[in-house]
Amino acid sequence: MEALKLSKRLSMVARMVTPHGTVADIGTDHGYLPVYLVKNGISNHVIGMDVRQGPLQKAQANIAAYGVGKQVELRLSDGLDRLERFEADTITICGMGGRLIQRILIQGFEKIGKKTQLILSPQSQLREFRQFLHENGFDVLREEILKEDSQFYWIMDCRHTENIRQPLGGAEKYPLEQEACLRYGGSLLKRRDQCLLEYLRREKALAQDVYKKVRRAGGESAAQREKQLAYDLACLEEAL
Repeated sequence: MEALKLSKRLSMVARMVTPHGTVADIGTDHGYLPVYLVKNGISNHVIGMDVRQGPLQKAQANIAAYGVGKQVELRLSDGLDRLERFEADTITICGMGGRLIQRILIQGFEKIGKKTQLILSPQSQLREFRQFLHENGFDVLREEILKEDSQFYWIMDCRHTENIRQPLGGAEKYPLEQEACLRYGGSLLKRRDQCLLEYLRREKALAQDVYKKVRRAGGESAAQREKQLAYDLACLEEAL
């Protein structure tokens, strides 16, 4: 059988996994990440978990095909429900919206220890998600961004602490620099990540185009939208 090849996004996730620990892959789908982690000697034990039976059946077929049934187990689970407390050294939650990942973390707080590695890749609500992490004591130790098939993906390596932090509030209540970090990732901005810069330039061009159309439209409702777009453009300028 040919070696399993992961997508660019899952390949990055695999590289971020701390070696030789037990991994719980939440939303495992077809089980590609668990199979890859075991076949490449990154992990000795992986728990693939999914809320749907269909994907788990396909994952089981892949596990059998690659002969890793002794090292990969599957569980039908809503989020972290079927994971034991501190059972996993690393938990991966990727390919979901930011609010869904928030819900999974909130419901599974007791399963996560201070040393548990959390590799999270929200596909939406990024500002809200970073705010959630900050206010709920999650530290982002490393953040990456990559582009695959014209889509941009953020991947965060996090740890949960017991630090109590003040709520950040909504946009326009803080300096543009802080708002830009919430929207786009402080460490990525600091190191001038080239993939992020590509994303920012694209977003700026799109926002400028919409801004011009809204200004031409006029009207009371357009005025509020114009104000928001102006602020969005200011954040993008700050980030760039």
